[in-house]
Amino acid sequence: MGFAMWIPTQDEAIEMYARFLAARHGRAAAKYARLTADRLHARGDFAGHQIWGLVADVIERRPPKRAKVDDIPAAS
Repeated sequence: MGFAMWIPTQDEAIEMYARFLAARHGRAAAKYARLTADRLHARGDFAGHQIWGLVADVIERRPPKRAKVDDIPAAS
């Protein structure tokens, strides 16, 4: 009996990293991705620089999260 393994495409991986960074770093997610891209570029990793730049682009294109009504404290 065999098994199937899912390997994400490059676009799917970029989307996954963008969602993860946005969840983990909030508003600073795009900045984090750009800093990572810059560090990779400085090391000569131009492919990594390009990918992390694309991750930052995806984060920046996403609409900002809105607070849910339940998350807003009631006025006293």
